[in-house]
Amino acid sequence: MSNPRPMAALLAGIGICVIVITPFALAIKYTDWGVGLLLLAPLLVWLLLRMGQRLERWASNEPDTPPGDPDFPDDP
Repeated sequence: MSNPRPMAALLAGIGICVIVITPFALAIKYTDWGVGLLLLAPLLVWLLLRMGQRLERWASNEPDTPPGDPDFPDDP
């Protein structure tokens, strides 16, 4: 394999998701106040999606800035 970055990014993403989601789900299940954690679930999912986007940009060796909006191009 000439570029190990995509595989490393995939494994890192899966590992981080397991490390983050497992304690979160167990806290929701086994604690009395865990139902309140459901309010944080959308934020947690959004953060994990952002992490996945950064890993994808790192794996493809793109700049760390997000791509431009195709609906509003810079050059008219």
